[in-house]
Amino acid sequence: MERLDDAAILGSIFPDLLLLSGLDWETSHSLGEKIWHHLHKGGEERVLFSLGVISHGIEPRGLDYYSDEKFGTFEKGYCFEKARPLVDAVVEACNLSLNDGWWKAHNFIEMGVELYLNRRRPELISKLRRAFSNTGLITSLILDLSPVLKIEKAPLEKSFEKFKQFAEDEPVDARALAIRFQRQIYIRHNIESINISQSRAIIEKGEKIIIPDIEAFFRDVKEKMAPVWPVSLE
Repeated sequence: MERLDDAAILGSIFPDLLLLSGLDWETSHSLGEKIWHHLHKGGEERVLFSLGVISHGIEPRGLDYYSDEKFGTFEKGYCFEKARPLVDAVVEACNLSLNDGWWKAHNFIEMGVELYLNRRRPELISKLRRAFSNTGLITSLILDLSPVLKIEKAPLEKSFEKFKQFAEDEPVDARALAIRFQRQIYIRHNIESINISQSRAIIEKGEKIIIPDIEAFFRDVKEKMAPVWPVSLE
């Protein structure tokens, strides 16, 4: 998007944030056009927020479409394809059934991408923290979005508060990501614990797997998304 304003950053994480309000993944990741039509005439901040939402989703096709759903000739998205070598190790480390292995292994590739991006662009986490400290913007977005999304203000406020925890002051490293993932495994699968040391090693392996072509993937996705943008930011 070329812009890292608070509004753009909050928009770019908004589809995942909405999961905390009770929406399912497919719905929360398909609201870009609806939010755009509702907000984009409200000024530059609303435009940037809306474009951030679009950049993340699956409909219109944003980053998650190409990372999860379908990319090129792959059976599914980029992160799923890259996760194939990790499936058995993830099943063992997280005490999962084999049926859940590929799905959860793609999360380890995503965490590998987080490590890679944090090494390459360490300023991004501070910008995320800055965006979450912009309480005035968050309050005004909640007031605008509550009616169109048909979600009460209180659940939206709580979703922002919960998601803010991901931007807290703690290191962005493989161990911290593994500990966070353990919480997700407990919530989604009621599995008490995972092997943190094994999970940490898998995340680090995930980073090594994506290094050769992740930048090409980002360039390709940016090119594919160009016709999706409703306006130009130039």
